[in-house]
Amino acid sequence: MISRSDNGNVGKKCFVIVSVFIGLSFDISANPFLRFNEEIDKTLAPNPSSVFKIFGNQESEMQKLFSQGINTQVEEEDSQVAALDLPKYLDVSPVVSNTVVHESGVVLKKYLVQKKDTLTKIAKSFLVDMAKIKKQNALTSSSLKLGQVLEIPVQIKNASSSRVIRKKLFVLPVPQSRVTSRFGRRVDPFNKYNRVYHTGLDLAAKVGTPVVSAADGEVIFTGRNGGYGNSVTIQHKNGYKTVYAHCSQILVEVGETVKMGRVIAAVGRTGTATGAHLHFEVFLNGKLMNPESALNITEKFITKLPKSEIAGI
Repeated sequence: MISRSDNGNVGKKCFVIVSVFIGLSFDISANPFLRFNEEIDKTLAPNPSSVFKIFGNQESEMQKLFSQGINTQVEEEDSQVAALDLPKYLDVSPVVSNTVVHESGVVLKKYLVQKKDTLTKIAKSFLVDMAKIKKQNALTSSSLKLGQVLEIPVQIKNASSSRVIRKKLFVLPVPQSRVTSRFGRRVDPFNKYNRVYHTGLDLAAKVGTPVVSAADGEVIFTGRNGGYGNSVTIQHKNGYKTVYAHCSQILVEVGETVKMGRVIAAVGRTGTATGAHLHFEVFLNGKLMNPESALNITEKFITKLPKSEIAGI
């Protein structure tokens, strides 16, 4: 027989069991990423800093991940691989085209008056109007003297020539690489249910592969930068700036002037990276731009060549 007090105890036990079951059901049906996000919030520094922060006050989960590294356990091994001797420069050419352009115009040819020469005869031989010869030589009459030197204004197709060279403003910082992620919206590599904005161009290559300066410039930052890992920033002319992230080794110092093709670092996976690659960013006047657009910019250089036809007697 169960007493009244026993009945009370049984009721309390049933209530506790039901409460626990309801709590478990609530946890199971909750957002599976909620706890993941809470754990991220706990592990992040309260005031993460980054010289590349562009999202304002609304930080994405990708930004939060980028405030800490996730590959610290392999970085020591990578640095040993990258410590192998690297060349100081790679032979990279920015030249897209190199052509010679001919322009029509007038070339002054000198002519020594011979015996029996007339102004009419000379004009016919050079296919030039006689009036132009008289004007060029300030002649008041058609009479000529033996041994007189005349300047004959001859119209030709290649009166002047210019060499036109088109060069890329930037070269690919890892020449032997494969593009694995482009600039713009993409699926978060750490959370397939979330879309984030990718701020650069990812170039996959083996750890230790040389990274070169994409253009001439001055090194303004080297060192660790949160999830970007070991990074280099270079200031270029006309307001351009480039960033090279996730490097296993850095070979330049702040204040150093570098030329296009200078080996500045080695490919790695430091910071927050899913594999060995270079994360490449380009800024123009402080604003982020698509690196592939920057890599397609060309400059034109025109050099006047000596006259293709030299005037002489």
